[in-house]
Order: sequence, then structure tokens, then C-alpha cells
Amino acid sequence: MQIIVPHINSDLDAIGAAIGAQVLYPQARIVLPGSANPMAAEFLSLHRYNLRVYTPKEIDLSRVQRAIVVDTADAARLGALRSIVSDAELHLYDHHPPEEHDLQGEVEVRAQVGATCTLIAELIEEAGAPITPFQATALLVGIYADTGSLSLLGTTDRDARAAAFLLEKGASLQAATRFMEVSLSPAQQTLLQQLQGQARWVNVHGARIRLLAAEVADYVGGLNLVIHRLMELEPVPALFAVVRMGDRVYLVGRASVPWVDAARVLGAFGGGGHASAASAVVKGLSLEEVTRRLEAALPEGVDRPLMARDVMSSPVKSILATKPIRDAERLMLRHGHTGLPVVDDSGTLVGVVSLRDVEKARRHGLEHAPVKSVMKSRVIFVGPDTPADEVQELMIAHDIGRVPVVENGNLVGIITRSDILGLIYGAPAPRWHRRLYAAPEEPKDLRDEAVQRALAAVEAAPAGIRSLLRAVGHAAEQEGVAVYAVGGFVRDLLLGRPNLDFDIVVEGDGIAFAHTLARELGGKVQEVPRFGTAHVYLEQQDPALPSRIDVATARREFYEQAAALPRVEHADLHEDLYRRDFSINAIAIRLGSAGPSGLIDFFGGLQDLVDGQVRILHTLSFVEDPTRLLRAVRFAHRYGFRLEPETEACARAAIAEGFLNRVSRDRLRNELLLILQEPGSGGALRLLADLGGLGAVLPGVLLDAEVEALVDRVDELPETAPELSRGARLWLVKLLALLHRLPLAEGAAVVRHLRLKRPETQACLHVLAGWRIAHDLVTAPRPDPAAIVSALAGWPPEGLLLLVLLGGGERVGLYWQEWRHIRLEITGADVQALGVPPGPRIRRVLERVLAARLSGEALDRAAQLALAQRYAEMEEE
Repeated sequence: MQIIVPHINSDLDAIGAAIGAQVLYPQARIVLPGSANPMAAEFLSLHRYNLRVYTPKEIDLSRVQRAIVVDTADAARLGALRSIVSDAELHLYDHHPPEEHDLQGEVEVRAQVGATCTLIAELIEEAGAPITPFQATALLVGIYADTGSLSLLGTTDRDARAAAFLLEKGASLQAATRFMEVSLSPAQQTLLQQLQGQARWVNVHGARIRLLAAEVADYVGGLNLVIHRLMELEPVPALFAVVRMGDRVYLVGRASVPWVDAARVLGAFGGGGHASAASAVVKGLSLEEVTRRLEAALPEGVDRPLMARDVMSSPVKSILATKPIRDAERLMLRHGHTGLPVVDDSGTLVGVVSLRDVEKARRHGLEHAPVKSVMKSRVIFVGPDTPADEVQELMIAHDIGRVPVVENGNLVGIITRSDILGLIYGAPAPRWHRRLYAAPEEPKDLRDEAVQRALAAVEAAPAGIRSLLRAVGHAAEQEGVAVYAVGGFVRDLLLGRPNLDFDIVVEGDGIAFAHTLARELGGKVQEVPRFGTAHVYLEQQDPALPSRIDVATARREFYEQAAALPRVEHADLHEDLYRRDFSINAIAIRLGSAGPSGLIDFFGGLQDLVDGQVRILHTLSFVEDPTRLLRAVRFAHRYGFRLEPETEACARAAIAEGFLNRVSRDRLRNELLLILQEPGSGGALRLLADLGGLGAVLPGVLLDAEVEALVDRVDELPETAPELSRGARLWLVKLLALLHRLPLAEGAAVVRHLRLKRPETQACLHVLAGWRIAHDLVTAPRPDPAAIVSALAGWPPEGLLLLVLLGGGERVGLYWQEWRHIRLEITGADVQALGVPPGPRIRRVLERVLAARLSGEALDRAAQLALAQRYAEMEEE
């Protein structure tokens, strides 16, 4: 009898290799020495009618003449079948590195490729053996599982060629992809969250290693899957997890950099695997003891990483900050550089300018401007002993193409994106070092405690909001797409402020997901195909929840000219967030059915929230869209933040160059109205004026302390003049407060410049034309009710509120509550009966009687008729 034996806790590579081995050994039976991991078990369950798998109890082990062992050479990993290896003929197929105590087979096929399934597929191809689509699919699933779909460290060209061969033989790529996307069970989700909460960094020989620890009472299967998902959510160069379940402690190691050998580290615990993935199980020790021993074992499996000094270029070409941009472009093109450090006259590093910055400046006609106007003065630099993978992560996190190397304040070298790519794709490295692998993107500068505080803020959101986030996450999981809450909703959620503008980004088809969401939550969809977006209008009536969800496909925007509207293309989440205005608006939260599953912050927005500053993402941000200047002012004022120094410098430069004048009046007006709708918006206008930008929005307006205070007092009107304020547009009162001191012609010109709606324009012009006379009447030493009623007839409430602010509150209040409601008890017919012929005389008589009535005379009909008689006789004279 021949049997094919994978290792205990069989994974997809072991199962796929066993199925493939049956092509080479048609008479052999597959015998599992123990359980399979969750993904492999699901594969076996799904294909149980295509495949017969035995347990050791179903086999007469005494009859076994040949054992074909796949995906391991360690007898300890054969469980109940380890005893047969000394009696039967042994054939070994394994891709793990050889170990001292490995089994010795009469036939051995071993090579350090990405998966054992690769070795089996190569032998099948070489032999020309017939293979079914099911067998080809099982082998392809194994290759994809162990190589991360051909993306993990350790993947070789042989793995890719084997995958191509299997696809030719009918392997299902859809099935292979399906088994790469397995949802976590509730117990696994709980374990993942516990691991995230107990994570910490350790430094070994200069390399950063992530350590995670957790303890659960009962066994939770699929620890490898939990760690895989954790690596997706929080990509790190290397991690080791220690989890106690019952009386056993399970260790898992993962590495995506060549200087960490997970198998070497966990070999100290009797574990196995390969450099990029390994595991071990320990009995009878506490979690703390195993963790302590793991830290002691790390130096044996971690080498010194490649440092900045090993890859930097030196000496460094630089350019003076005062040189024109065109000189920087010529220097870059002449030497083939994509960026330059910028220095001052003393040679001190003051910034970095990229070819992309220079090209944008040229497209906007700024090639004559000094380099300092477009350089990034917030220089990201490293020391000579910074690990190269950290340099790479800095480039990704800050979207920069070069990182200066500084030692003792001196610029000693520079590392470019080309240097890093050269390492990734095989440029020579020091002989003691192996090739650098491309680490996944990881948001930088996030302190663990800050992230935990942020996620805690999300969990502290109102129950209805949390339920909505989970519902959207559930729909995303059902559709198999990644969905993120983004923008102002996330910003205010982290700040503990209400915000019902719910924006989500889909890495996939946003419009299709919007329809799914509408079906799940109950609502209607309005598509905007041009931008790949849609609006989902919800049927729920709870005012504490959003009535609309804006769904966008992850996209990039680019501006063909300054101040123009952007063009849109599809992109990934990183690029979608990069198109946003400020770092605090470029934070994303991935949504899942169990709640937020990760906080994504590529650009340091979380730290900016902590520091209380508004920061743009690149130096030409205000040039591309000058309305961001007004939004920066609005957000800084709303949250009590400051403009980050470089952002402020860029704002002043863009205003000085006149970029606000290139924006359409409609867009400027909309941003101005948003500022005026902010409480205490006088402070925001003051900031805009200090930057030099108020004149572009409100030409001729002088914002002195008196006007600023007047604008801020508008927010008090709902308390001081509640009846007048009810339904009034307070932003319009603020606008009138800003314009009322201008000469009428200038004020009217500003109103027309803003292109308000017609009723708003008419209201402004009416008030600006008559406010001085009305003000004199309502503030005169002796009131003239009749004159006040006549002057204020037809005035909008906003004009009356302006008079309240200017000191006429008492008489405006009398007008609004009493005087405008007073009516005579006589009519024109009564006056005509007194002998006054039809015509304007009747109107004049009634006006004089009403004036008397408003002054407290002629309170009844008889007195009014008598007074009308006297005025009629006076009219005859």
C-alpha cells in the first residue's frame, strides 16, 4: 500500500501537494495525520465528492510499503503517522529549507521555491502526466496560498511558471482567489482585536520587530488566518505573535524583509516553516514566559538590516532656495535627477523640491518664481543608521521621491526612490546582505496609543452611528469589496463632533455598491457616472443619523490648469486620499460587520489632529484649487487649529500670486457662505484678511475690530432677538454687517460680484440703500413710529437684525411686535363720506390719522373719524 501524507494542521499548500501527488502516484491514498487548518478544511469539505481522504484509523499501517510525505521533512509534524517512516520506503517533497534532523528519503525533491505545489506541478509537466481541472485548481490554490498570490518574499519565477502551466490545464483562478478571501469568525475577530491591543515594537540589531500577545480560554482555530488578516490591516516588516489557548502556547512568525528569518527564530521552540512564515507550539509554559523566551531568541534569527549609509548617494547636488524654478528644472534634467535638496546661503538644508513640483509650477506659469516658493520646507530626513525599509516607508507615507541623510547637522547623502527600487529589483547590495523586498505601504508616524485612542473615539460614537457603520461593513463583506469611511465624517468622529455628511470610498465599483447599500438599508440611488460616485438617499427618519450616504469609487484627480475643476481617473485608496485637501481630511476607517477594522492614515492626519493644525498634502495644493485657502481658514477657525507653518507660507504665496482671482465667482461665493455659517466667523475672516485673501472675496471690505465684533454678535441674535431671528438667514446678516459701511455703489457692486440668488441680492440692495435713514429713525432721541413703520415696510428680517446690532433694537422690536400690526378702524370709504373726493387726498388723510394712532392718539373709531374730518378740511385749505 502507498499513502500520501501531508503534515498535521495541513494548510492549502500541503493539501494541494497531496492531491497533485496522486497524479504521480495514482494508486496512493491521501491520509491526513491530523486536522486541517480552516481554509484547507473548507477546501476539502467543498470538494469531498471529488476526493477521498483517509484518517490513520481507516488504514492498516502494517501494510504501508511506501509513504509519500509532502510539504514537510520533520517527523514531528506527521503526528500519528511518524512511526511508519522508519519501516516504509520514503519519498519526500518539500520546499522548506533543510534542517539537521530532517527525514531522509530514498527519493527527495526539495528546493526553496514558494510552495511545495510548485515542485509537484513541475514534475507533472515534465512527465506529461494527465491532470484534471480539479487537480490543477488544488495545486494552484496551494501556490497562491503559500506565495500570497505570487507576492510574498520567497516567491520565485518557478512558482509563476508553475501557475501558468496549471492555468493552461484548466485551473480555476476564481476558485484560487476565493480561498484567499476568507472571513474571520466572531472568535477570530475577538482574538485579532486582542492582539492589536497588546502589540508593541522591539528593536533587534536595528531592525523593528512587532510583538503581539494574547490569551484566550478556549482553542480558536485558524491562527494563521488571523495573523494574515492582521498583516493586511497593519502591514509591518516582521511580526511574531504569541497566543495561549488552554494549556498550549502557539507562536506564529511572519517576515517580509530578508534580514528576519522566522523559521530560525521559532526553531528555538521546535517549530518549523521557512524564512517568511513559521510556527511553533509550546506546552506547559505561561504566556509571559514564552514571550520572554521569544525576545531572547530574536537575535539568533534577525540580522543587521541594510542601513541608509549603505545605499545613499554622496556627495549631493543641491540648489539655492533663491534660485528660479527654471534653474532647478535644468539642473535635474541635466543630471537625470527627479528632485534636489534645497539649501540657504550657508549651505544648511532648508527644503526639498521635486521634478513634479517644478513641472506643475511651469504648467501654471511660475517658472520665474524662486525655488523656495514650491519646495517642501518640512524636510523628512534620516540618519545614516536608519534601516533602509524605514526609509522606504517614509517615502510611501509622505509621497516623497528622495530622503536626505543628515549627520551632525550636515547633509552627507541622499536616498532616492530609484535607489530603493534598485534594491528591490536586484541592484548590488553589500556581500553580507540579502536583497531588499518591497514592504507593503504602512502609514507612518502613528503612535500605537494614538491609534487606539482614535479607534476608541469611534467606539464612543452614538449607537445609531455605530450600527450604521457595521451595516455598511456587512454589505462590503457580502460583496467582497473593501469599503472605507473617509473625509470630514471620520475627522469629526475622531474629534467627538457630530457630522452627518457620511462619505465612503469603495475599492471597486462604487456605483454598484451604492445599489447594494440601498437594498440593504432601504433607500434610493442617484448615480453620478462621470465621477464614479453615487448618492444613497435613506428612508430612515432619525434626525441623528445621515439621510444620505455619498459613495465614491477610489479615484485620483489631476488639474490641467490652475484653479480649474479636476479630471478624474480610477485609483487605489492611497491615491484617493492623496487627492484630498488636508491631512485631517485624508484619514480612512475600514468598515466591517463587527465594526471598524483599521484606521488608515498615510499622511499624518491623526498626528495633525493631536497637534491642532491644518496641513496641505503638497506645496501646489492651493495652486491646483485655490478654494482650499478658504476651507483651510474655515477648518482652522472651527476647530481652534492653526495653519501648519509651511501650509501658511503656501497660502500667502498663492494669494500674493493672485490665484483666488482665477476661481469662478460661484465657487468663491459658496466657500464664503460656508465661512459665514460658522459660529464666531469673524475670527475666520480675520485669519483670511491676515493672509491677504479677504480682498479677493469681498473687494473693498475693511475688517477692523468694530466690524469683526459686529459679525460675531450676529450669533447672539437668536437669544437677544428670538422672534426676529426665527427663520432669518444669519449668514446674510453677517454679510450685511461686512458691507454696510461701504458707499452704496461699492456695496452694491460687491453684492453683484457674489452672484447671490435673486431674492438674496434684492434683500441686500434694499437694506444697503436704506439702512442709514432707517438707523437714524430707530436711534433718534424721540421716536417717530409712523416714520419708522413707513421706512421699514417691506424690509427683510436680516435688515432689521442689522439695525438691532447697530443699536436700534428697542424700536425695531416695537416695530416688529406692535407697530407694524396696528390698523385703523376707518377706511377710505369713511373718508370719502366726509366729502373728500376719490384720489390721493384720501391716502394722505389716512396716513396722517395712522401716524396719530401710532403716537397714541385717536384710539377709537369716533376719534379717528373726527381727526380725519379735521385733516380733510386742512386738505381743502
